[in-house]
Amino acid sequence: MIIEINKKTKLSQLAETFNKYYPFLKIEFFSDTHQRQEASDTNNVIFKYLTVEDITPLQHNVFIEIHFWNKTGTVELAFKQKAGLNVQVYRRNGDKWIQTSGTDELTLEEQNSIGKMYSEDILHGTNRTNKL
Repeated sequence: MIIEINKKTKLSQLAETFNKYYPFLKIEFFSDTHQRQEASDTNNVIFKYLTVEDITPLQHNVFIEIHFWNKTGTVELAFKQKAGLNVQVYRRNGDKWIQTSGTDELTLEEQNSIGKMYSEDILHGTNRTNKL
């Protein structure tokens, strides 16, 4: 997937595009940066109705190329370096979303597969743990 970002791009558009490719992952935007393997402070979430120019002085269009084999931390870093956006990838975990901060070395495909596995019971109304 290639994501084009310009100053008028809404954060919601970026999040929707990412989630379309990785349905058990999502991205959130933050006002502060975080280090690799570090969680983002949820008090600093930026509302997705804002545009890129509302939060960073992007001067030109940028393109971020994202592949299933990219590591989570690498994708977060690409958003920061290319567009000045502080992004945290979240993974679906049953009926909750958790930050992937401790698993930045896993690929997007691995993260998405883990999210799918932990969410299947909730999504399909089954509970395999009681059948063991």
